[in-house]
Parts: sequence; structure tokens; C-alpha cells
Amino acid sequence: MQGAGNAPVGWPAAVNMARTNVVQAGDPSVSESEIKEVNTNVQLAQTWLNGVTSVPAASTSSKTWCRSEWIEATVATWEKIVDPVAQRVQNSMSNSLPNIPGIDDAQKEMLKPLLDALKPMSAAMFSMQISNGLAALSSEVLCLTDIGIPLGDTTTPALVPRNIKEFAKGLQVNESEIMAFVALRESAASRLFSSVTWLASTLMGAIEEFSSQISVDNNKISEVMSQIDPTNPEAIQAALSGGLFDAQLSQSQTNALIRTERLLALIEGWIYEVVNIAALGRLPAIASLQEAMIRRRAVGGPAEKTFGALIGLELRPKLIREAANFWNKQTLTFGTNVRDSLWSHPDLLPSIDDLQDPEFFNKIQAPLDISALDSAGIAPKEPDDQTDDGNSSSASK
Repeated sequence: MQGAGNAPVGWPAAVNMARTNVVQAGDPSVSESEIKEVNTNVQLAQTWLNGVTSVPAASTSSKTWCRSEWIEATVATWEKIVDPVAQRVQNSMSNSLPNIPGIDDAQKEMLKPLLDALKPMSAAMFSMQISNGLAALSSEVLCLTDIGIPLGDTTTPALVPRNIKEFAKGLQVNESEIMAFVALRESAASRLFSSVTWLASTLMGAIEEFSSQISVDNNKISEVMSQIDPTNPEAIQAALSGGLFDAQLSQSQTNALIRTERLLALIEGWIYEVVNIAALGRLPAIASLQEAMIRRRAVGGPAEKTFGALIGLELRPKLIREAANFWNKQTLTFGTNVRDSLWSHPDLLPSIDDLQDPEFFNKIQAPLDISALDSAGIAPKEPDDQTDDGNSSSASK
């Protein structure tokens, strides 16, 4: 609790604890051979992608990380997502303690020292949860964009070779082929996020909008505060680790959630399509690898669920197969250039309703006329009064 001040989260402490945890579990620095292996596979992936997408690579290099380096590279993004939630929980804790039923004025006076300690206590609680989440996630992620959002500088593909080798143990596929597959996925995602200028800001904006408006269950907070033992931080963490958030979402949050799910699915579907074409005839196990990745992304691991509980939002795409079918239909009907041009403006992308409509794919018969849209790469703020998917879709016209 020391040194947290009034900040909602003690980030330096959280990062130090996370790094300590992964180092104690075994986190050797990347070797020269691993750096060479990653670089070779990324270079090969970029060559393959050049022939199947018009979205260009922003960099000709690659990054090779150990788990601690992944934590350092992504913590700034987690800070933007988690801080608004932590601030709301902190405020609710401070407001709930004096209003616990059955407490008289004398008891409230006695509770003042505890009230003063609530902010650093809340910060310490979130720091512990975040450190545990970062440590766990760093042992699962295969690359920078593995959970679908831009957690850092996406201009250069970044892989975590130790985790890729651990992932390979659960598959009956040659390890070198899995490394090439992950390099392909990461290189495709790197191209998309670095070239489509509105994409990262729009996706992160939707996530931050959702988390900044999170509603805390005050009844749960009051219940926890009435039983709190300030000498037992582990018990505080356990008490506040679940059930904190009100299940009722505001209309703005609902729209932000739909925008997030829509973009996550379309990003994952596009990556699936271009990787599938690029790997054709090159990676014999591509079908099984693609299926394994869909299951992995749809289910999510323990670390993803930890952050889901922490911010009230699960960063997992739905409708992956439907989105992949959409991009495949675009490829087969219009070709690579027209398909990739749909990323030039968010209004060109299909809505969730479109992806769920079996008749939607039959309507895709002619390239879209984008001449009437505003400047490419500028994402307009979507109005909050839309109740379907938060977006009007031109793709079905």
C-alpha cells in the first residue's frame, strides 16, 4: 500500500510484482537463435503476405520478447483500460463505508482512519490483481496482437517464442510450422493495425468508453466493506475479485460493447482469410492450426478471464467464422484489392446483424462505391442512439 498515493492503481508496484512472478517461474532472456528464428519466420511471412494482400507492411524487422518484455511493452495500454474502472471502485469504497447500516456517529468517527486508508487499499488490491493477470497473460500470449487488440507499437511484429513452443506441445504439428503460422498471423495483424489509421483508435476508444462508464454494484461494495479486515489484503482481494460490476449496462456501454465485438470479429476474420491464402501449399497443417486458433480465441484462457473480471469486459471475438466467410466472399467475388479497400472506412464494414444474416452474403454482388464517404482513414464517432450495432453498414448495399 505504500507509495500508491491517490492513484487508483499502483502501476510501478504491479509491474514489478508481475515481472518478479514470471522471473521466479522461469523467464530466461531470448537467445540469439530465437531472435534469428523469429526474424526468419517474420521475413518469410511478409513475403508470403505480399502476394495475398494490398495492405502493406510498415516494417521489415521483427521483435523477439521474453515474458517480462511483453509486460513492459503492453502495460501502458492496460493502464488506459483499467484505470477508469479502478477509480470507480475506489470512489464506491470510500462512499460506501460511512453508509453501512447500523453504524452510529461514534462508530463512523472511529472508522475515519480506515476511510483514509481506503484509497491506497483499493490501489493495492487492483495492483495485486493486475500483477497476477499480467504474469498469467504473459505466459499465454504468442505475440503482441494475440488477444486481438493493439497492446503496443504494432508497426513491427513481435513474438514470444517460449510461449509458442509451449503452445506447440498441445498440438500434433511440427514446432517450426507453428512458428511460421504465428509469424503469419502477427505479421498480418501488424499490417492491418499500422496501415488502417482509424482502426486502433476506434477499437481502443470503444473499449475505453465501456470501461470508463462501468457501473459498480454498491450493494456488493457495502457488503464487502462491512466485513473488511484491513490487516488481510489477500482477503480484500478475494472479496473484491468478482461480482463488483452492475450487470445493467447503459445504452452507451451497450453500443461500445457491440462496436468492440464487431471489430474484434472482423479483424480476426480478415487475419484468418489472408493467412489461409498465404499458407496454401506452404503449411500442410494450416487447416488444423486455424481451427485450433479459433477455439483458443473463442474460449479464452485463465488470464483473459482474469482481465474480464477486472474490467467487466471479455476481449474475445464472437462470430469469427461468419466474419471469415465475409472476407472469403469478398476475395472470391472481387479480389484482393477490393476486399482490402473495405478497411478504408468503418462504414464499409458489415454490422453484426449483417454477419448473422444468412441472406447477407447473397447480396454481395458488386463493388461498393466509396466516393461519397469522407476522407479515408477518419473514423467518425458513431451516435449513441443507435440500438442495433452502433454502426450503419454500407456493405449490404
